[in-house]
Amino acid sequence: MKVGSTTPWPPTSSSTDVHPPRTFVRVGLGTRFGVPAVTVIAIISLGIVLRIWMMARAGWFIDGDDGVAGIMAAHILRGERPIFLYGQSWMGAFQSYLVAISFSLFGMSRVALKLVTLFEFAAFGLSLYFLARRVAGARVAALSTLLSAIPSVYVLSVTGHLWGPLLDAMTLGTLILLLAIDEAYGAAPPRRPWLRFFTIGLLGGVGFWLHGQTVIYLATAALLLFMRNKRVILQPRILGSAVGFVLGAAPVFIYALHHEFTTFHYYLGIGRERVGPSLGDYQAIATHYVLVNVAQVAGIKVPWRGNPDWLQLAVASIVGGAILALALRRYKGIIGWFRLSLRDGRPEDALLLYAALLSIAFVLSSFGRWVLTFPNIDATGRYAVPLASVLPIMLAIEAVRLADRARPAALLTILVLIGFTLFNYTGSAPNDVWKSPYSGLPQLPASNAELIATLDDLGVDAVWVNQWVGKPLMFDTRERISAADYFTIVEGGDFDRLPAHTERVRTAALPAFVFVTNEPVFGMETWLDERQIPYLKRVAAPFVVLRPLQPVDPAQVVQYMGVDR
Repeated sequence: MKVGSTTPWPPTSSSTDVHPPRTFVRVGLGTRFGVPAVTVIAIISLGIVLRIWMMARAGWFIDGDDGVAGIMAAHILRGERPIFLYGQSWMGAFQSYLVAISFSLFGMSRVALKLVTLFEFAAFGLSLYFLARRVAGARVAALSTLLSAIPSVYVLSVTGHLWGPLLDAMTLGTLILLLAIDEAYGAAPPRRPWLRFFTIGLLGGVGFWLHGQTVIYLATAALLLFMRNKRVILQPRILGSAVGFVLGAAPVFIYALHHEFTTFHYYLGIGRERVGPSLGDYQAIATHYVLVNVAQVAGIKVPWRGNPDWLQLAVASIVGGAILALALRRYKGIIGWFRLSLRDGRPEDALLLYAALLSIAFVLSSFGRWVLTFPNIDATGRYAVPLASVLPIMLAIEAVRLADRARPAALLTILVLIGFTLFNYTGSAPNDVWKSPYSGLPQLPASNAELIATLDDLGVDAVWVNQWVGKPLMFDTRERISAADYFTIVEGGDFDRLPAHTERVRTAALPAFVFVTNEPVFGMETWLDERQIPYLKRVAAPFVVLRPLQPVDPAQVVQYMGVDR
């Protein structure tokens, strides 16, 4: 089926019926694969191999958040049943449950930890294939899945971490869009509309537990269904959607009832100082969103390497030109949004609608303001990553349209996009790709084996250390060694995700202090010498371990325990 191969919808008629007859070609889930199943499986397998290669190049490096997810999984296997990530009552602990399953099958290791992200990608890739096939047919679906399997390095990095179940939420959100589009543009009403609405609500509820950005998928679906039939808000099926949402989001409500509704306080901003951004602030956020966040998601800009301006401009022209071409071609459908009508609409319009709502939400939300608060840290990029739910489809739609007129030009365009992406994969330092954007530390080793051996040799099981070192250290030792970041928790005022370990370090008789430095003599060492406090020193490059032989209050040496230590 060629892109856009539809008969006019709705047909010319003076009827005011809210259910006008429609003849859009339907390619729903009930049909078999538009392309051989083996092709789709091969494309997704290619994506899995790419991710394994990128992780293996970095020695299966994990950061502090990955370490916490692994520790939570170990606790789950010991009987704990967390609802949210430790210290974060707004992101569901779903990933840690997946990791717990992986550990039970393959044992506790970094490889088993990161293995979960491969299954998450496979699920997302399939959901995107089905959405693309429903929107524009089999050829677009196959190409969309390929572009998703070889995303920008930034998208692969964000979705390859265990920072939170973003990719799981994107999978559910993509399915929500699929069901809503099929309902809004379908050839005929579904036989069980209440089941359709219940499923949308259920997926939305589970997604809301996982990650708040699911709300944007739900908002897109709600607008489509309302524009499809404005009487829907008075029909019983809307109740089915509400019931599904409550059931899916049950963990959120259960947690809220027992924890003073902290999750909803977080989303509503209760308890936070409210300072409204100025118009100039919104302009700065929007500019950063387009030139940095969207550019990173689209693969135009790569945080870990510099590319010539002309090359970035060439890729930006392809990506931006495809989106602009789709928007201009679908201008009637876009105009229809302002009339709350789908009369001149087609399924690809829904992709533009979702992208528009996500962009507006980013600029207006408190997340977008982090651009102003942390101008030199990538604190906002992951909130633009859900664009990867629709961007590959939009690019594929225009590429297939171009192929129908000029196949060589279309092939060259796709080769440039994929070639540039692979070029960036090979040119990005592996450890930089997997390093947390919040870590101010220099490059850390992929393995903590030498550090662990050094601490064992000193008889140390409690250390004060930067959290980006400490949490992987606890994971690698299966919590035999406790680590805490005094500077971040006490001086920085950050939340403590593992308070039991912090207390263990605080009450230890003679905890060690671990630093990341290549200086032969540094601040705390000089401080100990000046006070004639005896200590043991060991170097396990790039780490230096100091173990005072008499108690030292970390508050006394906090000036040496900053971020860049």
